[in-house]
Amino acid sequence: MLFEVTLLRINHFVPNPRFERFLCYPESFGHYIDETEHHENRPNGLTTYNWHLVRAGKGYVWTGEEFVELRSGSGFLYGPGVPQRYYADRIDPWDIRWIHFTGRGLGSLLQGRGERDVWIFSWEGVARLDQLWSELLDCSMPPFQEGSARLSAITYEMVALLVQHAEAIKGIPKPGMRDRLAEAAEWILSHCHESLTLEQMASQANCSPSYFSRQFRRLNGKTPIEYLTECRILKSKALLVSSNMTVKQIAEYSGFSNSTYFIQCFRKSEGMTPEQFRIMRGIGSN
Repeated sequence: MLFEVTLLRINHFVPNPRFERFLCYPESFGHYIDETEHHENRPNGLTTYNWHLVRAGKGYVWTGEEFVELRSGSGFLYGPGVPQRYYADRIDPWDIRWIHFTGRGLGSLLQGRGERDVWIFSWEGVARLDQLWSELLDCSMPPFQEGSARLSAITYEMVALLVQHAEAIKGIPKPGMRDRLAEAAEWILSHCHESLTLEQMASQANCSPSYFSRQFRRLNGKTPIEYLTECRILKSKALLVSSNMTVKQIAEYSGFSNSTYFIQCFRKSEGMTPEQFRIMRGIGSN
């Protein structure tokens, strides 16, 4: 691994791995402290993802409409090709850790975050992210398969934590709402076989249907109705491989209004019919 060090700037550059099958892999990463001249303006973006975590101080990121001030506990992510413009405050420059990384299927994992414009988020309370970043910065592993695999694993875990815990700064749920949304999701999962309405689901979080729908999507990346359908599909899959119930019976037991709609939803989700799924898993058709 090649690296460059100046007084308060650390840049690590990682050789390409011998095998190009990693889901996620760093191209470079680093740590800037008290860098008053740190500024970037890339109209065409980069060919990699570009992710920064602010640990102290402050800086500014252009959203396409205005500069947003970022402080400790915030961060930002750009996808490949997305224009980039950001800089450190000259009086109180940010302490920032960054990573440029690539990967296959990351668009699906990130659920579109940073794909068209910069994603600005809060990562307060996710101490594990900072721990992993320290581990990455301390890496002095040779570019052989074992070292490459570890670099990939660290990077992937950081991205997964970001998806799981980080929240968009604009539109963050009110205090306590995150827990109520999580509890509502658990309730939907355990009652998905019932004929649920958006109003019933929203009542579990003690908020209006429209507010519940917006905040649920921000937290989970899908609407309550999409999540309900997903829960029903999961229930139906378990029944398909563990019972001799007919497709019609499974549709009813899983909460679908009729078998035709069930088959339509199942095919859209799994790319096959319920019967094909059952046969693929070694269970004879009915």
